[in-house]
Amino acid sequence: MVGASVVWLNYNSMGFIDIALRSLESFLNLDFDDYELVVVDNASSDGSFEVIRKYLDEHRRNVRVKVIRNDRNLGYAGGMNVGWEARDPDSRYAAFANNDLIATPESLTKLIEHMDGNEKIGAVSGLIYFGDGKTIYSAGGWVDELWSAGSICNGFAINECPDIDKGHYVTYADGAYMVVRVDAVRRAMPGGKPFIDEAFLYLDDNLLGLILWNKGYRVRYVPVNTGIHYVGKTTGGFYSNFYLTRGLTALSYVVRTRYSGTIIGLARDLRRYVNIFIDKTRYRGFIDGKRLGKALLMRIGALNLYCAPYVEVTLSKAINKLFSIRYYKSRNYIVRPSHLKMKNSYIEKCASQ
Repeated sequence: MVGASVVWLNYNSMGFIDIALRSLESFLNLDFDDYELVVVDNASSDGSFEVIRKYLDEHRRNVRVKVIRNDRNLGYAGGMNVGWEARDPDSRYAAFANNDLIATPESLTKLIEHMDGNEKIGAVSGLIYFGDGKTIYSAGGWVDELWSAGSICNGFAINECPDIDKGHYVTYADGAYMVVRVDAVRRAMPGGKPFIDEAFLYLDDNLLGLILWNKGYRVRYVPVNTGIHYVGKTTGGFYSNFYLTRGLTALSYVVRTRYSGTIIGLARDLRRYVNIFIDKTRYRGFIDGKRLGKALLMRIGALNLYCAPYVEVTLSKAINKLFSIRYYKSRNYIVRPSHLKMKNSYIEKCASQ
């Protein structure tokens, strides 16, 4: 039995193998007393799996390590689920980490300390920086009433983001490096697994967070420096554009807000249809996202955004978001902790269901 299982996912990392090995090294040197490391490779074809396996043979130290190689690429969701199934079944906590995330030694201990003693906290993540070690990548995740999603304080320096030194509830924990309570996942998630396999990529951490909130659990940001993230090393170009659009489109089918079924909601879909003339990759993502959204709705049912912290979008802002390209490029679109709202009556109702 171990106290925590860390699932570390790799896919074709030879192009940044130095970062991947530094990431692996950081998770082999966590100061947590009792943990295992589950390394999952998503059928890499560039030789990175062989390099990583050799590195582990030479550097595994006293950490219990399991290595799994999938026979095909299952994406973030499927790959992490494979690691989840392979972990010690008696572990109380499970962490999930990208291969381009370099963790601080104390990160796992600090994150779990904030979960101990509060059985209602289902998932947490901490402060994650970009590769420069100065600019914030994430202080937890948010979803707004028009089904946009992102990382809190993304792109800001510490002094530009008030209250970043305080814990706060978030819509979801950041999948680059998060910790979940095993019992909460078993009780709340379909099939008792943390992610929906069909989501594949960019519809994993946000869906997990929303389901946890809708099942009465809470998700929290912990004000602890947990590491640096060299963003997009594995997922770039086609993958980012296609799967980001796909994920947000599917989210709009599953998550209910005051704009669901309204003219504003319809206008959002129409805006995405225009991508057929502008960006064929995003258009394909939109079409596949509609298919995925309908399938998820059948499987997990509708989720109420107001069971979770959310970002309000007033009618005037909704119009700006839908019809102004400049709005998306504005720093006003960046979300700070104070922007998240909580409807306590909804949250209490969700917790009592």
